[in-house]
Amino acid sequence: MARARRWWGEKVTSIYDGSSTSLVLTGLMWESIHDAAPQAEYTGIALEYGTEPITEVLDALRGDHWLAQHPEAPAALAAQIKARVLSAFYTDTDAWKERIVSQARQALLQAVDGLSS
Repeated sequence: MARARRWWGEKVTSIYDGSSTSLVLTGLMWESIHDAAPQAEYTGIALEYGTEPITEVLDALRGDHWLAQHPEAPAALAAQIKARVLSAFYTDTDAWKERIVSQARQALLQAVDGLSS
């Protein structure tokens, strides 16, 4: 955490120390680095890109869960639910895409700076 905060700033939070609003998760891909390169010191972050208010995202996920339990749903309704899930996680505008690239580029450059220090 100390290294992550040096590289990316004091706003970095962690699911492991209670500073994040996210729950502790299991089965995370970043944990595979310990098997692949046990000698490596791993420092990574997960970037989150906002799209919709949390209530909209949760409602979209609820709809998707409902659809998984009701495969007999009319095709038009299924398409509407799938479209809502997509819009909850992906905003198809140039402005949003530019912010995503900008944020990812900034994090990448901060990591390179951190590695070279």
